[in-house]
Amino acid sequence: MLHRCAWAVCMSLQLGCAAHPDRREPSGAAQTVREASPTVLTEAQRAKDAALEPRARALLDAFVNSQPVLLPDHRVVFVSNRDGLPALYLGDTGLPGAAPRRLPGPDDRVAGFTVLPDHHTVLFISDAQSDGLFRIFKVDVDGTGLENLTPGEPLARRRPWAARNVPGLFAYGAHPFESPAERILLQRVGQPPREVWRAPTTGEVEGLSPDGTRVLFVQSESDTRQLLLEVEVAQQTTIRRIWPAVGTATVSAAAYSADGEAVFVSLDRLGKPGQVLLLDRSSRQVLAQYEEKDVPTASVAFLVPSPAGDRVVIGLDAGNRVRVRVHDARTLAVLGEVQTGGVAGRPSFDAEGRQFALGVAGPDGPADIFSVDSRTLRITPLRADARPGVPRTAAITAEIVEIEAFDGARLPLNVYRPAEAGTRRLPTLVSVHGGPSGSAYLRWSATTAFWISMGFAVIEPNIRGSTGFGLAWQEADNKEKRADAMRDMESIRAWASHQPWCDAGRMVVSGISYGGYMTLLALTRQPRLWAAGIDGSGMSDLRSMERNENQEVRVYDEDEFGTIGRDDAVLLEWSPLKDVDQVIAPLFVYQGVHDPITPRSEADQVVSALRQKGVPVEYMLLEDEGHGITRRDNLARYLARSYRFLAEHLRLE
Repeated sequence: MLHRCAWAVCMSLQLGCAAHPDRREPSGAAQTVREASPTVLTEAQRAKDAALEPRARALLDAFVNSQPVLLPDHRVVFVSNRDGLPALYLGDTGLPGAAPRRLPGPDDRVAGFTVLPDHHTVLFISDAQSDGLFRIFKVDVDGTGLENLTPGEPLARRRPWAARNVPGLFAYGAHPFESPAERILLQRVGQPPREVWRAPTTGEVEGLSPDGTRVLFVQSESDTRQLLLEVEVAQQTTIRRIWPAVGTATVSAAAYSADGEAVFVSLDRLGKPGQVLLLDRSSRQVLAQYEEKDVPTASVAFLVPSPAGDRVVIGLDAGNRVRVRVHDARTLAVLGEVQTGGVAGRPSFDAEGRQFALGVAGPDGPADIFSVDSRTLRITPLRADARPGVPRTAAITAEIVEIEAFDGARLPLNVYRPAEAGTRRLPTLVSVHGGPSGSAYLRWSATTAFWISMGFAVIEPNIRGSTGFGLAWQEADNKEKRADAMRDMESIRAWASHQPWCDAGRMVVSGISYGGYMTLLALTRQPRLWAAGIDGSGMSDLRSMERNENQEVRVYDEDEFGTIGRDDAVLLEWSPLKDVDQVIAPLFVYQGVHDPITPRSEADQVVSALRQKGVPVEYMLLEDEGHGITRRDNLARYLARSYRFLAEHLRLE
């Protein structure tokens, strides 16, 4: 389920997130804060940044490929940021080294897409300047027919789901930022959308039946309380409860069977292994069930049935990795595991179900796309692109380390270091993932590679609150239990400081979104533990954040942080702005102007407060970004500036 910057969790500054804060008038604390101006750099600083940018750009040019969909004629449609922004490309699977053709689209990122059953028409979502107000476009694979299918009301639209047996028909969810109520919309190419139902709160469409008469919808009350519904739209809209019979459950994924008469649903359970059920959609009778005992704390990231009706691909999110299993679609028996060697994204089957394609992000190089034979599970690369900027695999060591937390729990860390550091003690960057309902996967990223190339060690912790390690761990940081997450940060600092490769006097805390918030908390609550901080799109006041953010995200944040009017004391206590006078470490802040997830006012508040206090702070405001950093040029500038800032204050050079 979506939470604060799920995009940041998945894309980790390589592809970005989204936003637009000025659609609502600021309220509460935000009303008293004037916009903080971005830092004006000196000529010497600009010169240093200009010298560093090519080093960052060389790594960023090592683009990522993802989200492949196979066509019947040995071609593949996929997303790549090879031209500096995520866009759609068409490649020939028989010529993996040949340059793919970019499909036309707006000069903005492509966030997701669907190929219609005609195998000729692509529907994709894109937002202007990463503002989060996604529109649905159509383009043909021959490069013609580009059209905005949703020119009306600005809405945060999600990826469309196609009806396999009804030409041009698709369904999707959408909402305005001002309301979490998810609208279920049905639309045919060439016609305006029709709203068939408005849910009382947020949720996600998980499928459209082959005949286009039923929509599968997961309605969410929080990260861990969902309800699986079926919206019948044939003549008069009818809402049917699928699972559970009463109350709510933790539904991590759902999907229609190939014929649309059964439903796959995965359930996370407190203190028990995850479970996948196959249900008769009419009677809700359990036809088959599977309990995951090999990785009992894992959550199901995706369920993708084959159109042939014989198999279902299940992705197990185990926190720092994703395992891909193929199951019998009728019995849910395990048929085998795909050896991806990395973190797999959601797959897609070809029309006959003979093979499926998926993106994989591993520790040895940029994410790429592969095909898998449905029966033999043999995996084959779909691309053979040259990426000269990628450092040798041997240049970076990447490992998962578990340390003991304050309460005896095992605290997982992803640790990256330069392989040839010798006996040098390295400045160390502790980078907290977004979410908090997300996780840090062990995989290659250009941003991590940049810091390694500049002589840093990088630690990506999965502190309590992270997903993939069981519901108890995911909920162990809610509200006042944030104190335990902060104690995890102390444990990480203590462990790292005793490692022979770590310079304990130059430990930096950083993160985007929730990671930026944890950076601010660390600098306010643990001021003498951290030498500096990098805050990207972090929340500084939980009350103003909840008033001004995309109200869909607020549904999740109320369980996580508290509800205004009911939990005001907790919201105040765990707002970094309350203790900003404790900050002594220099802080680098970056923020997107068009951010609806963490509005600009959150960054302005902390920058203004630190400037008044005289704490060194550099503010990088991104005029054409939303939540996170999407554009390659902006990311190169950010990496250069943030490193130069640390070099100035930590005597790195």
